[in-house]
Amino acid sequence: MTPKRYLEQIQVLEAKIDLKRDQIIEERTRAQSCTAAMSERVQTSPCSDSLANIITRIYDFEKDMANMINELIDLKQDSISKIDKMNNPDYVRILMLRYFKGYSLMQIANEMNYSYSHIKRKHGWALEEFKRYMNDGPQ
Repeated sequence: MTPKRYLEQIQVLEAKIDLKRDQIIEERTRAQSCTAAMSERVQTSPCSDSLANIITRIYDFEKDMANMINELIDLKQDSISKIDKMNNPDYVRILMLRYFKGYSLMQIANEMNYSYSHIKRKHGWALEEFKRYMNDGPQ
């Protein structure tokens, strides 16, 4: 796996966790509308699914999200331990801003007062240095 793909996993997992959180909120809203309909003793329920099925889905979504969060924590800890071994502070900052804070290269260029093309080159160099520390490289 390339260093870029390795680090991009952080943003992918964060996006998946956000989507899972949205699914949980949606299911909880559905459960609340079902319980409200049940308490009003309405003959035709707006709830097309049983409350037990909704609760089961919420449980499954929460379990999936917890697993993804644990995976994200492990990935971040591993990535940070590799980045901490790097010697160039600009490279460290670029990688942290890009993959941990989600900045675009243009935003990083503005933040660091460099041109976009210079940051693009430095980003490539930073990934090359990071690659040396993948698979437990130089200590």
